[in-house]
Amino acid sequence: MLTIETAARITAIIVGVGILQGSLQLLLSLKEFGSSGLFDWNSRQVTARSHGGSRGWMVGRTGLVSLRIVVVARIVCSIALIIPFQSNLLYALYATVILLSSLFLSYQIRYGKDGSNQISFIILAGLAFTFLIPPSSPFQAVGLYFIAAQAVFSYFAAGISKISNAQWRQGSALQSILNTATYGHPTAAAVLLRRPWLGGFVGWSVIVVEIIFPVALVAPPGLLVPLLFAGVMLHLATAVLIGLDTFFWAFTATFPAIIFVNGVLLAR
Repeated sequence: MLTIETAARITAIIVGVGILQGSLQLLLSLKEFGSSGLFDWNSRQVTARSHGGSRGWMVGRTGLVSLRIVVVARIVCSIALIIPFQSNLLYALYATVILLSSLFLSYQIRYGKDGSNQISFIILAGLAFTFLIPPSSPFQAVGLYFIAAQAVFSYFAAGISKISNAQWRQGSALQSILNTATYGHPTAAAVLLRRPWLGGFVGWSVIVVEIIFPVALVAPPGLLVPLLFAGVMLHLATAVLIGLDTFFWAFTATFPAIIFVNGVLLAR
């Protein structure tokens, strides 16, 4: 069983690595927000109006420096979040700064959002709460409970969504996804095209793991470890084949909280 402190620190390290990777990638792409870039100010204003009116304080033509400052602050705080042997107050500060910067960037950048963004918000909020609450308080673990509950619900909702889709039930969804330009992997798509049964097997395996994942909160170690391992493999395959590497860090960062809650519930 993990302690509150250990679970929170491991979570902070994993999510910190993910935030660092994503922030470095964003820093390298900021030139696209310049006057001649793909996401220049004019195009973002059009997008803003299409989402319900003008964004009054959206970073404008000269705001590229502001974006760069925010991204650099995320990089610094994510590195600090990974470094051990600091006070809980400092860890809470790092998590809060990253959370606020995430909200700011979400407001400014309207493209490329996915489920990993939402789960990262949840993790950072839960971590900030956990690190802010004194160890003597009976409420310190609330943040970890929040992270674990949101994680298992996300898996369950994803499984229900897939089993409600005819392509997933028929086993053709994976081949279709891997055959796209955005999330494609030509080699893997060709393998599934030649072996349709493999797509069905993998697809149903994903559905089953996601639907039963909430059991991880009360599962004995003999079932908990395979469930978490299946989750790691799922996100690793998603990162390698589809390119959604942010999912790997965001969702595996919830696993220490799940292990902590599992230990508490089984101990009762």
